[in-house]
Amino acid sequence: MNQIALREKAGKSYLLSSLKRLVMTQPLWWILSVSLVIRLFYLFLNYPLWWDSHIYISIGKYIFSHGKIGIWESFRPLIHPLILGSFWKLRLDPVIIGKILDLSYSLIVVYLVYNIADRIFSRTIAISSSILFSLTPLFVMYTGLILTEPLALLWGLLGIVLIIKVLWPQPATAKTKRATETTKPTITKSTTIKPTPTKTFFYLGAAGILLGLSFLTRFPQGIWFGTIFLILLFREEPWGRKLSALFSLSLGFFLPVAPFLLFNYFRYGNAFQPFLDGSWIVTTATWLYGTGWSYYFSAFFLSNPVYLLSLVYLYFFFRERHWKNQAQLLVVLIPFFSLLYFLYVPRKETRYLVTSLPFLAMLAAFAALGVYHQLKMVSRSTTARKPIVKPRAFLILCLILFLVPIPIGLYFNHPPTFEQELRQVIKEYHINGTILASDPSFVSFLDDHIITLDGMEFAPAIYQRQRGKYQLLFMNECSLICAQHDQKCREEKKQLMVAIQAENREIFKKEEQGCTYLMYLPK
Repeated sequence: MNQIALREKAGKSYLLSSLKRLVMTQPLWWILSVSLVIRLFYLFLNYPLWWDSHIYISIGKYIFSHGKIGIWESFRPLIHPLILGSFWKLRLDPVIIGKILDLSYSLIVVYLVYNIADRIFSRTIAISSSILFSLTPLFVMYTGLILTEPLALLWGLLGIVLIIKVLWPQPATAKTKRATETTKPTITKSTTIKPTPTKTFFYLGAAGILLGLSFLTRFPQGIWFGTIFLILLFREEPWGRKLSALFSLSLGFFLPVAPFLLFNYFRYGNAFQPFLDGSWIVTTATWLYGTGWSYYFSAFFLSNPVYLLSLVYLYFFFRERHWKNQAQLLVVLIPFFSLLYFLYVPRKETRYLVTSLPFLAMLAAFAALGVYHQLKMVSRSTTARKPIVKPRAFLILCLILFLVPIPIGLYFNHPPTFEQELRQVIKEYHINGTILASDPSFVSFLDDHIITLDGMEFAPAIYQRQRGKYQLLFMNECSLICAQHDQKCREEKKQLMVAIQAENREIFKKEEQGCTYLMYLPK
């Protein structure tokens, strides 16, 4: 028995040591494996898609059915719907494919965050920031929602990787060794061969194309291109080389963007119409969203307190003059300009910050390690006062601040979809014409012609136009919301519901989570 116990103990010890060695030598693959497991678990929870998710799927169907199926919204970027629509055209379920793509995009983005942080900062910061970013609830929840942010991040980060390779080829040109023992960054002389002008031109062109695709996936991603353009413009180098870099980057960016502008011109008569429509749409129904200059601080930073360390990074940024390192400057300026823009936009939602998370995670990781090493130095000093917080206690505190919000941030309501009930009604009543619906959710599951009421602002006019043209009406009264003190809207909603009940026959009614869901057939 003793020999068996010793063998089991030796086996367990070998297994643990092998696992530890794998984690230490291959941290990236361990991070990706954990990220995959967590996202698979999250996908199995099967949270419902959001309004915007259904719209992107429906635009894809609209494009590939030549307008016979789906919905068109002019202010939506088209890369994401084109990808989803192409799979639908191949007779694959866009919802299932969208979730698989989300999972793939997310893992690639985590890999890119690790790669960029390793090049700009250090291996330790790469490990810390990629773990922080990967497990942040705001990013995890995008797995399976089929929204634009994961794909936009993928294009944008790929572009930044190419830029770093040619403009700052030394991994972390002004490389800090804070991840080990030193307290001040030390500049290491590059031993790498600088890329040739031809290679630089093509790499920057390719980066521009990727940034253009990121912009066409999510319009605010244009901030990334603008930030990189400014850094190249003020970079200290001969004007000939500078103009070549700016031209290459801009040429690459406009290669995918120019066809989009031409399409807009021929469709709307104005190349910039989607941007004008998008600027208008974010001014509507603002009472449903966050407001105020402090919104993102309270809704994101206080809800994810470990990211407050990204603000602490500013102390190191100015004290150690990190702005001289253009790669680190890029990591600071992209979230800074993005936050300024989202503060300006009347509608405020925490999800807007998702594309800034990779950089905020890097800054938070740098600040955490910086504070840790400063506490370590002070605690070892024989002359300085002992710190209130011990170095290890500080790391444990950071870990707690990181872990506590995860279960809370990953929970949200699970509203019903009534997909099966609607399919049954379509079969029972032989519905083969237009379906009028208060929200776009059914466009994702059905290939019928569906027209949405688009909220109380447009619902009365759309219903009036569709009188006598639809075969089935689906209503979710919670989709027709009025502002709290908007008496006119409430009266219009009351009149609309009276007209619907008078002109249609109710065949389904159910109340779920405070909302009333109804189906009608026209009389």
